[in-house]
Amino acid sequence: MYYTDPDVPLAQSDEDRLLGYDPPAGTPDGRFLALQIRLTLGTAAYATMALREVTKTETSSHYQTGLTQVSEDQQYKNGAEAVGDSSSAGAMVDADTDVIDVDDKA
Repeated sequence: MYYTDPDVPLAQSDEDRLLGYDPPAGTPDGRFLALQIRLTLGTAAYATMALREVTKTETSSHYQTGLTQVSEDQQYKNGAEAVGDSSSAGAMVDADTDVIDVDDKA
């Protein structure tokens, strides 16, 4: 799904569904691309393990938080236009080694 505003939820929670809220809609001409995955897992199966196998990437919250901080869409939070370059985001990703280094000041 495509989206433009990183502040708008891209998925509907179970609670939102029970409360009758409309599911989030993507924007056909959005600036960014998101992948939404729906899994049906059996007993003793974990979504994090399935995602780790599919993406071959670290699934810890620390690593994923760092990826979010350096993602291009974060420059557009709160409806702001991008300012500066992505090196000022407070974290750095080394694509060759899949290591993330998050600056403590960010």
